[in-house]
Amino acid sequence: MGYVGNQSTNAYSSLPAKQDLTGATGTSLTLSHAVAGPESIDLFINNVRQEPTTAYSVSDTTVTLTGSVVATDDIYVVYNGLALQTIVPPDGSVTSAKLDTNIEVSGILSQPNKEYFQVALTTATTGHADSASIVVDFGGNGTVKYDTKSNFDSSLDAYQFDSADGVYLVSYSVGLRSDSVSVEDIVEPCARVQFSTDDFSNTITDHEFGSAARLLDDQNDPVGSITLQGQTIFKNTSSSMKIRVQCRVNTLGSGTYEIEADTDGLVSTTFGQSTRCTYLSVVRIA
Repeated sequence: MGYVGNQSTNAYSSLPAKQDLTGATGTSLTLSHAVAGPESIDLFINNVRQEPTTAYSVSDTTVTLTGSVVATDDIYVVYNGLALQTIVPPDGSVTSAKLDTNIEVSGILSQPNKEYFQVALTTATTGHADSASIVVDFGGNGTVKYDTKSNFDSSLDAYQFDSADGVYLVSYSVGLRSDSVSVEDIVEPCARVQFSTDDFSNTITDHEFGSAARLLDDQNDPVGSITLQGQTIFKNTSSSMKIRVQCRVNTLGSGTYEIEADTDGLVSTTFGQSTRCTYLSVVRIA
């Protein structure tokens, strides 16, 4: 006769054989198999079936008796069922195909490979010669706020990317002004980030980005200070890639210029507090 409905599969399971515990003493017995509770076994002492929960309790493979047994007692157990086993998948075995497309996570989802860096100039540097290209001295006059990978090289004023194939959001800001605003105004300020795989003896100009401003109106309206900023997404391809900030100012005459740490050095603040205006930040986003 044919089957009605789904045909059963040829899969069978069996319970363990009776376990002999004769020779045990005291109030504790040890099972060979974990069970879910006292009703999962029939416990016999001297051929008398013990009442579950009342005469004994079970936790995993341990039977705790309310009375005590001696070595001459005839003790055995008949299994009625085993505890369900929890199977932990091997590390790295769960792929994205096994996950639902809509996953909700309560609390904080940690990211073990997170990488972010920020350094700010905390003391202004002064006396830079007219039209001289200067690397921002974050190593000597700056403070590192974040460096999750400890990759800041203070001797080069540079940060080394931790991932050779990471995608990064890079941002910078540089505050520039003439050392003597009333005498020498700035005309052509510019700033950029430089990339290098060595000590910056060679730079990778294909990756450089920056900002510049010719602050003149018919040659009669120069200004004494400015903040230049830039931001880009950078795809790294080298395990030794570094980044730093460089700037240059052409003064109206031949005076010197400053790289400011705070907005107070650029203008008179009206909010009663100063903010950082020269910094570099790097955040891995992919």
